[in-house]
Amino acid sequence: MVCLAIDASSAARALAQAAAPFPDIPISSASPRSHGWAYLAMAAGVALIGGSFLLGHEADDTYDEYLAATDPDQIESLYDRTVLYDRYAQASLLGGEALVVTGVYLRFIHRPKPARVGLDLRPDRCALALRF
Repeated sequence: MVCLAIDASSAARALAQAAAPFPDIPISSASPRSHGWAYLAMAAGVALIGGSFLLGHEADDTYDEYLAATDPDQIESLYDRTVLYDRYAQASLLGGEALVVTGVYLRFIHRPKPARVGLDLRPDRCALALRF
């Protein structure tokens, strides 16, 4: 009988402890990352891609002048300019695509490692965290 009384009182205390409300645990919100470099890379890439179309159009116009030219010196100069504009257009297009891909990677795929040392200074606590 005594055993049952002790068992019943400890069970009542356990139920009382279990009924207590859960403590509030603050969730640390990670500071939002700046995506400025990603957006800058994408904008520069789009600008270079747009510029490549302008350079390609200029190469086409110079090539049309080359086809209509009759002076041998002018023909050589126009051909060289056409090739130069065409190479600039190719380089601009490839560079622009590389920058757009880099911007997409930085914005959506790349996740930086958390800081190895963290310091949390607040009125109620001072904490230093080291991660290895």
